[in-house]
Amino acid sequence: MNVTEGAIDGIPLIVIEGELDQSSKQSAYDAVNEVLRGPFPPHAMLIDLTDCTFLDSGGLGVLLSVIGQLPADGWLGIIGASAGTNRVLTFTGFLENDKVRFFSSASDAAASLARERRLPQVNM
Repeated sequence: MNVTEGAIDGIPLIVIEGELDQSSKQSAYDAVNEVLRGPFPPHAMLIDLTDCTFLDSGGLGVLLSVIGQLPADGWLGIIGASAGTNRVLTFTGFLENDKVRFFSSASDAAASLARERRLPQVNM
């Protein structure tokens, strides 16, 4: 597995390539925790699974860890989940979590975040 870091529109991005499972999850945990426990913890995080070929409970644990560390108004964006990965997320109920957003690609995420930034903020 290969893990790289980046950002899209100021939101931290972790890119996972290969299998995210029990034997490889520590690299993903390390990358996630470095961002979330840094000097400026983000309100959101993106994880790109476009090239993730396998996801098991170890990988799901990484994703749940992110959600658990984000602030109450925070969210986790999943990019490019393949059919197999999406099946795991569906069967476990992960898709129903209101702190999770899904994007078909990195460019879809960038466009969505740019649109969101342009929307006027409504204070109630």
